Amino acid sequence: MPQLQEQVSLRPYHTFGLDVQARWLFAVHSEEEALEFLADNRWSQHPLLILGGGSNILFRGDVEGIVLLNRIKGIEVIEETDTDVRVRVGAGEPWHPFVLHCLDQGWYGIENLSLIPGTVGAAPIQNIGAYGVEIKEFFDHLEAMHLSTLQVRKFGKTDCAFGYRDSFFKQEGKGKYLITRVCFRLSKVPKPNLSYAALTEEIGTDPTHITPRMVSDAVIRVRQSKLPD
Repeated sequence: MPQLQEQVSLRPYHTFGLDVQARWLFAVHSEEEALEFLADNRWSQHPLLILGGGSNILFRGDVEGIVLLNRIKGIEVIEETDTDVRVRVGAGEPWHPFVLHCLDQGWYGIENLSLIPGTVGAAPIQNIGAYGVEIKEFFDHLEAMHLSTLQVRKFGKTDCAFGYRDSFFKQEGKGKYLITRVCFRLSKVPKPNLSYAALTEEIGTDPTHITPRMVSDAVIRVRQSKLPD
């Protein structure tokens, strides 16, 4: 079981890099560690902030409570056919490396979401989207632990109530769950999405000569040109 750290700088844990302090910091690397920590009554009375990649948060000051780092990792195939694959991913996996891993494996669909910062667990919370694709299109289900009851629940697409950059976890479920695993259904058949004008300007419009890897590379170039640092 990892140790609870006291008075820890959060500079390395969020993209703005502000040197704010957390009263306590704890990282969980598995569902078992999360359950053990959340079941400990010594910490239940303190405010809890769950942090993934720290790319969608701006701290206005020190955190007078516990920052829980979600570092649950792992990528596993749970079902596969000739045409598609279901992949179950730890919520603490960094998003962009996961996209590149899928391309390496020949799993397609989320290449338009290349270079988005953050973690896999944050993707359904925000229903991340870019260049003509939203994560809900390839979402199968997720697993989440209720912070109070400690019950693990499986959320399907309907349960998540996806909207534009929105979901159940930003509304009724806000601050109530720790997402532990996310499952995606991806295609093994290349079907490049070229609906976004910035992409076609980069690589053209002929899908017979365009690969998902080319789409990913183009997305990366466009994003870096707009946000170079």
